[in-house]
Parts: sequence; C-alpha cells; structure tokens
Amino acid sequence: MAWYTALGFSENPLDIRPDARLVGLQYEEELLRNYIQKGELCFLNGLTGSGKSSMLARLQESLPGHSFVYLDAQDLPADFDLEAELRKTRSFFDRVLLRDFPSKTPVLLIDEFQDTDKRLVLEARAKWEAASARRIRSIVIAQIDKVLRNVTPAFKERLGSRIVELRTLDSEEMKEIVRLRLRRGRRNYASRLDAAALDLIVRCADGNPRRLLEYAEMIFDFHHMKFGENNPLIVNPQYKVSVHAAGEILGLGGVNVAAFLPRKVTSGGGIEVFEKRFDVQQRKVLTYLMTGAKTTAEVCRHLGVAPADGKRLVQDLRKREAVVFAGRRGKEGLYEAAPSVKRLRVNV
Repeated sequence: MAWYTALGFSENPLDIRPDARLVGLQYEEELLRNYIQKGELCFLNGLTGSGKSSMLARLQESLPGHSFVYLDAQDLPADFDLEAELRKTRSFFDRVLLRDFPSKTPVLLIDEFQDTDKRLVLEARAKWEAASARRIRSIVIAQIDKVLRNVTPAFKERLGSRIVELRTLDSEEMKEIVRLRLRRGRRNYASRLDAAALDLIVRCADGNPRRLLEYAEMIFDFHHMKFGENNPLIVNPQYKVSVHAAGEILGLGGVNVAAFLPRKVTSGGGIEVFEKRFDVQQRKVLTYLMTGAKTTAEVCRHLGVAPADGKRLVQDLRKREAVVFAGRRGKEGLYEAAPSVKRLRVNV
C-alpha cells in the first residue's frame, strides 16, 4: 500500500506530472488563452518545474470549445506525421461525413520545443499560415530556454512579442499548492505539517512547484515507510511534523537544508543517534509509544511478546529516561516516548 492510499487518497495528490490545478498564474493563463482565442502564434517560457506542462493541460480543460493536439517534442519519433496527428482530432460527425480534416481547426501545443525537428516547425507554420486551407488554428510553443534556437528569423518575426513567461511563485502561493493537493473531503493533510515545517519545504523548493511536490511527498512517504500501521499521521490526530523532523527527512533525501533551517537546528544525526542508542526491540517499543500513550499490555500485543518481557522492556526504557509515565487508563499505567527521544525521530 502506498502512503497516499493509507491516507485515503485514490491517487497520489503530490504527483509531479502535469496537473491542471494551477495556483497563482491567473494573469499568465489569461494572456495565453487570449492569444489562442485570437488564433495566434505564442511562446510559453519557464524554468524546469515551473508549470509549463500543467499550464498547457489547464488550457485544454478551460477552452472546451477548442480541440487540441499536444506534442512532447522529446518523445516524437523520427518519422512523426503531423498531418496524420491532426486527422486524429476529427469528431464522430467529421468521420461520418468523410472529412479528411476536423471541422474544428485544432490548436497545436508543442512542449519541450527546443527538441523539435526544424522540418516539423516549418510544416506546422505552413499549416497555420495557409489562408485557403488552414489546418492549425493557433500554435503554442513551450520550452525552458528563453532563446529559440531551432527556428528561422522569419519565425521569430512572426512570433513578435507574444511571449508568456511563467514567474516564480511566492511563498504563500507555494503553500496554497500543498493545501490544494492534500485536501481530501473535509480533511486537509497539509495541516499535519506545522508552520515552520511547511515554511522549510517552501524555502527549499525556491519557488519551483515540482520540487515543492517532491519534497512534500518525501515527508509523507517517510512516515509511511518508517511507521507503517503506527504512522502518527493516521493514528494520532494531534500529531504535526516539526521543522526538526522535516529537516532530517529532507536531508536524508539529499536536499541541502542547512541554509534554510532555523538556528540551532541541524539536519541528520538524530536518526543515527536513535539507532545507535537503542537495539531493534527497544526501537520498536519507542516507535510504537511515539504514536500515543499505551499500556504495557498493548505494547506486548503489538510486539507479540510475553507480558513479563514487555514489562521488562518498558521498565528498562524508563530507567534510561526514554519512556515516561503518562497517566492511567483504569488500573493500568500508560507510558509514552520521552520528548527527548521523540526529537530524535519525529516531534509528536
């Protein structure tokens, strides 16, 4: 079971693939939509992960009166046939009436345009410019580089100033992406990240939505893999991922968090100390007690050990101040992991 399935999502809400749910780029979207509606040639520019492919997906959803042909230039075969691709957009009635081309002239979207064959560029332009038999209504090209290297001067002149550049999102817009993606019904799992932890993820992503989603997923996937059925994100309604825990997890994932962490907080070290200080059985007890206060009987059942062995494990950890008394449930004592131990793993 994947982490998101355990949380009740049917699909990965933090998937980095193109997604039409955009945040903070309304002006850019409107500008691009206006160019398409006027049947023009335009250029969508933005850094890797800035949302170019998602913007193209969004346009296809927000312009239902248009048909689209989406091409990823990196995946096109050497013998790609543009005319055959345009024919695929014919409607049922177009086919019934034996039309060679769709009655609704399609918009051509070319992603990763820097990899487009020059011959395809010339063919697409010709089909767009042909006044008597126009096969393409509008052309949108998208790439990372601001410089178009595989086109003629005439193409650049035809493009003119119709360039839409995706800006870097600010921190509040980045946080809204996380909230939007992690909402499930009335519950929003973004609230399980404390404010400082969410700030850290946003700062590390540096305005890049794709990195933001990758880093947020690291946090949730780590909890699922480490704690399994005792995942505090599921079993403990009061649990929030702290900035300490977020820093450690991102650090383990290869993210350079040192420059973004609050003072006196460092990534790495805590997990290693936890694993060196306690043996395997003790770690299982402590991990279980991080999910909330438990009785020794519950510890025994969880570990599958005899009552005497479970009681001894808890008492040994109490002597080491790794477990603390947390009250009573009826006649039975309750125990939980000490705050100092929680900070080594996650902050409950």
